Amino acid sequence: TGDMARAAVVLLALLALACARPSSSARVLNAAETSDVASVEASDAPAFCHGIDCPAFDVVKTTDAYEVRKYPGELKWTTTTVTGLTYDAAVSAGFERLFGYISGANAKREKIEMTAPVRVRVVPGEGPFCESNFTVSFFVPFAPDGGRATQIDPPKPVDERVKNEVDACAFTARVKTFGGWARETSILAAATDLSDALRADGEVDAANAGKDHFFYAGYDSPFTIAGRHNEVWFVVPDPDCETS
Repeated sequence: TGDMARAAVVLLALLALACARPSSSARVLNAAETSDVASVEASDAPAFCHGIDCPAFDVVKTTDAYEVRKYPGELKWTTTTVTGLTYDAAVSAGFERLFGYISGANAKREKIEMTAPVRVRVVPGEGPFCESNFTVSFFVPFAPDGGRATQIDPPKPVDERVKNEVDACAFTARVKTFGGWARETSILAAATDLSDALRADGEVDAANAGKDHFFYAGYDSPFTIAGRHNEVWFVVPDPDCETS
């Protein structure tokens, strides 16, 4: 079918991009075109980022069921929101829009490096037949020679449904990791397990943070067979952060 052919093209393109990093000229910007991300103490990118850019974080706590991470504010993401009844169809549509953007559908016609994770903010519908909102995001890559503290100033998207946004506040994420191919059922199961584990540890506020919305984060090429790394995040913003 047409949908299957389109999905195959997107998956093959992602594989090519993930396996062959573009030359640095594709992302070189002037100093005036970069901005600093709030400093955070973190080691080199973890192995599950597979050598591509991903946000730095501090590990605050580790249990058998989840990890607690602190992420800095001012992280940049390129995002698009899709409304639908099913996770898989909505996220496929969102991914295709964002892949078009990093492939050159932007004001500068630049190719932008693939990063990790593909982050999806899930806002569940209010009933079993109500549509949910899925905000799919690509992390904006770091500037050359900027380490893991400076992201590029991303070009303006051509597609009005694609936006460049910033996490205004630092945040703490309770993170549940799971393997295999992430589907709606496995993501919901991981979110349920995370909620149960947090409640068992007396972290009721953190568990409640996942009721209105939660995040999925994926790090692998669709063609990675073994050792796949998926995450569900329950996020609590920094209580000292003020937003306008």
